[in-house]
Order: sequence, then C-alpha cells, then structure tokens
Amino acid sequence: MVDTGCMKCGSKTAEKMTEKAMEKAIEKSSGGKAKVDIGKNVDLSDLPAFLRYPGAKGIGRWSMSGEEGKGTVYTLQTGDPGGKVVDWYKASLTGAGWKQGSQIETEKGTTLIYGTSDKKQMATVTVGTEDKKTTVAVMYTQSK
Repeated sequence: MVDTGCMKCGSKTAEKMTEKAMEKAIEKSSGGKAKVDIGKNVDLSDLPAFLRYPGAKGIGRWSMSGEEGKGTVYTLQTGDPGGKVVDWYKASLTGAGWKQGSQIETEKGTTLIYGTSDKKQMATVTVGTEDKKTTVAVMYTQSK
C-alpha cells in the first residue's frame, strides 16, 4: 500500500511557494501590489457574475494594483466548445451594457475586448480550445 497524502501536501506547498515568488517578481517589476492564485479551485468571487462563464472552473488568477487602478487576469476552463463560449461572452457583456471595442480571430482562438461607456472598466476575453477543453482568460481592469 502506498500513502500519497504527503505528495498532496508537498504539491500544495510548492503551489503556494510558486504563487509567492510570482507575486514578488510582479511587484518588483511593476512597483505595484500583486496577488497570485493557481490550482484547481481558484476563487472567482471578485469576478463580476457576467464575466464568469457558467460551469467553468477557475484554474488561475493574478492581480495587480497601482496608482492608476487595478487589474486581474482570471483563467477558467470548461468542456464547452469555444464558439459557444464566445457567443455567451458577447451576449453577457452586451447585456451588462458594455460596448465591444474589437474582436480578433486567429486559428488559435478568439479575443474580445469590451468596455464601459465611461471607460473606467474594461475586459479582454481570450477563448481557445485544445484537447476538447476550452480555456478562457479574462483580463478585467478598473481605473480610478
């Protein structure tokens, strides 16, 4: 019988050490404050509901704040096809009153850029599918 309990503890410790190292590197290079969270169940509670794809799991988050505002990049993953995810984000952002700035399509995926009419909030949503998993990167920024 093999006990893998310690391996899980070691993995979590390594994850936290990586997060702290990334935070320090970001803070040093930017002069602002940084917070990094990686893993299987990343907290998405700070992400507005209209930017949270239904049923997607949070697998990464890093945020930074400075004198001009703050921004957070959330990484989500779902089993839904990329096209369905893109359509949902378009409808959700438009429904929230946000205006589309641009849409960029490549062979690797789609990037949507939306913002509020007062230009104080912006979201860049990048959707890509690989190995039957769709990954969504949501960069949400708020200026002061």
